[in-house]
Amino acid sequence: MLVPAPATAVPVIRRRSRRATTEPVAGSDPSPVPEAPRHTLTENDDRLKAEKPPHY
Repeated sequence: MLVPAPATAVPVIRRRSRRATTEPVAGSDPSPVPEAPRHTLTENDDRLKAEKPPHY
């Protein structure tokens, strides 16, 4: 036998993240120093242009 739900009941939508969370490793720095830039945006331009065959 089905009992109808009261009209005042509001459905509860629970959003849970699908991303796994882990505890930080013991001894890790909670606020690490940002990594230094590895290269500039135009660092390889000359090398890449020189590698093209002459017919391009």
